[in-house]
Amino acid sequence: MFLSRAKKLTGQKNYITYTFINGLGYSFMAETIIYLLALYFGAGNMALGYISSAVYLTGVVIFFVPRLFPGVRIIGLFFAAWMLRGIICLAYGLTPFVPEDMAVALIVLIYTLYCLLRNTAYPLNPIIQGIITKPSERGHFSARVVFFLYASMTLSRLVSFGVLSFPALDELEGILLLIGLGVLLNTAASFAVRRVPVEDRIERRNLRESLASFARYLRTPQDLIFILLYCGGMSLIVLFNFSIPFLRKTALIPSNLIFIFTTVNFLGVMISSRLIRPFLDRFGSRPILILVNLVIIGLSLFWFRAKGDAPFWSFIILGFVSLFFIGMIRLLLDRLIVNRIPENDRIGFTSAISVVFSFVSLGIGLAGGALADSAPSLNLPHEYSLTFALMGVLALANFFLSLFLKEGGSLSANQFLTTMMNPRSLRTIRNIDLLKKVGSGARKESILIELESDQSHLATQEIRRRLNQATLRDKEMVIRSLFSCPRPELEKELIEEALDRNSWWRQSAVFALGAYPTEASRIALRKIVRDKYPYIASVAAKSMARIGDFSCHGIIKELLERDRLDVRTCLNLVIALSLIEKDGRYWSTVFRLACEKSSHRFIQSLMIIGSTRQNYQPPMEDLFLELNQSEQGGFETLMEEMADLSWEEGEFEQLMDHIRDRSWYALWSWCRNRCRPMKLLEPHEHLRESIVAVKKRNLTPSLVLAGLYFTMQLEKIREATRDSRKHKPE
Repeated sequence: MFLSRAKKLTGQKNYITYTFINGLGYSFMAETIIYLLALYFGAGNMALGYISSAVYLTGVVIFFVPRLFPGVRIIGLFFAAWMLRGIICLAYGLTPFVPEDMAVALIVLIYTLYCLLRNTAYPLNPIIQGIITKPSERGHFSARVVFFLYASMTLSRLVSFGVLSFPALDELEGILLLIGLGVLLNTAASFAVRRVPVEDRIERRNLRESLASFARYLRTPQDLIFILLYCGGMSLIVLFNFSIPFLRKTALIPSNLIFIFTTVNFLGVMISSRLIRPFLDRFGSRPILILVNLVIIGLSLFWFRAKGDAPFWSFIILGFVSLFFIGMIRLLLDRLIVNRIPENDRIGFTSAISVVFSFVSLGIGLAGGALADSAPSLNLPHEYSLTFALMGVLALANFFLSLFLKEGGSLSANQFLTTMMNPRSLRTIRNIDLLKKVGSGARKESILIELESDQSHLATQEIRRRLNQATLRDKEMVIRSLFSCPRPELEKELIEEALDRNSWWRQSAVFALGAYPTEASRIALRKIVRDKYPYIASVAAKSMARIGDFSCHGIIKELLERDRLDVRTCLNLVIALSLIEKDGRYWSTVFRLACEKSSHRFIQSLMIIGSTRQNYQPPMEDLFLELNQSEQGGFETLMEEMADLSWEEGEFEQLMDHIRDRSWYALWSWCRNRCRPMKLLEPHEHLRESIVAVKKRNLTPSLVLAGLYFTMQLEKIREATRDSRKHKPE
């Protein structure tokens, strides 16, 4: 069943609340506290190995959930299982009243029942997370869940340290008090999870169907690789848990300081989940899994050689770093599960994972215990050396499995490492995250501008996402940026936008295609240039000219003959014509249009377009700026540039008099007379002919300034040609 956005947000809020309270309760009822309780009554390594794996071993119960609870609401099953597991934990209060060997057996039995009840519902967590989140935000939400889970577990460790350090309580009383507190918090978590608005129910399925589904997943190569990778990754936690008996028995660390150790470990998980959050949904889990497993291989060597008499702070640092990466693996695997769950067989998939892992975790836990028992006869650094060596072997197996895992949209390990080592890429990630937080305004625009000039894969992905948005201003900026900073990966999206007659951004997309000289772009522009709207056709013509497709030449000439073309259409066509007619023939069109219209802005735009093709110096726009600020000043600045030309006696002063008298026709006549005897090569010859051909009397200052400017340029070219001929060797 699908939830509305409002219900998803409500579900996420309540799920985070449940996660935090549940993390507190879980810490007081499982793992470290049960290790210490079992160690208090003298439990051996095999019993400790079983306790380490029991929480995973009992996951096999999920296999029978569809048969035992058909049609039951998932949230209802959660509530009932959580309430019952809290009640079961009250039985730990019987341990002080039975013999020591029976106490260990009782602890194992109670903990097994606790884990069975937990695993009746806990494997359904990925299903709930999948229902209350969108696919694009699942990595981010999983990181939040892990952060709050370990934040609560860190808090509980501090409470545990305080209780076990209280002088009035002995160790056993402190442990049982903490378990009682865990029961209360577990009850509160039960009511919190009831408020998650998930109405989905357990699908009815008999054991035969469950077995068939289970076998199907084991036969599918990618599913099998993922299941084995999940089992191997989570088994690292089983083996790392042996650090507790190592510290207690080998390093002789007191029980209260054990909680300081685990508290710092959980801080490592919290920090890793916080740091990895921005990368999960962008890079995928696979590349990070590959690299992190390599790190864990190295860390296992440190644990292998650890000395029992080493300073406590060294174990603190080693534990922090170890759980930083092991916790990261758990987060990466949780995200993979949520994204990989098939909609039509959600419980079947999670059941397959839980069943396989239940047996793997048991084998790993017992193997870790057996290796610890056999270590004393092998003269190793300490009792648990082989157990931690097994952790390294397991990480190596996970590394190879990660290489064969397929995950859509993920980077390779090399790409991920390159990205993480590049400060610019990290800045890109920061900018992308900031874009999601800031509203409209100058700050957002500046971030977008920086992102648009960034050619990294991450920036391209974000630009692609924004191309699919409907925000008018943002999308306009993004499409325009694809011209100044082309991204071939996004050409297909640009073409689709350009061909859509009803797109708000069509004109911008057609313009941007002028930076993509591909056959696909040419085909699209040839179609668009025949559009019934002259403006769209002019933009397409300009883009075609930019990419070297001159097949629109005839269409441009036809359009320029039409009456009442709007200014932007006209200028676009002139730009296209100037790019196509490299021999300079476009000058006749430029001067014809300049003589037809009296707007100085239009005339200046035309002349700048024409002069840009020849790269004349000084830039014509600088002179027009002077002219627009002061008519007299603009002409005087130009005359200063012309002072080096060859002048007849009194000719320069005469031109200055014409300027002061505003005798524009007289100035143009001087330009015609100066240009008439010249003989120049293309493209300058067409400019000369166009100046000579103008005989209009009511000339504008802008046109006259352009005439003087171009006459000066032609004179310079003639002089340069004459000098080169003089110095040419015979």
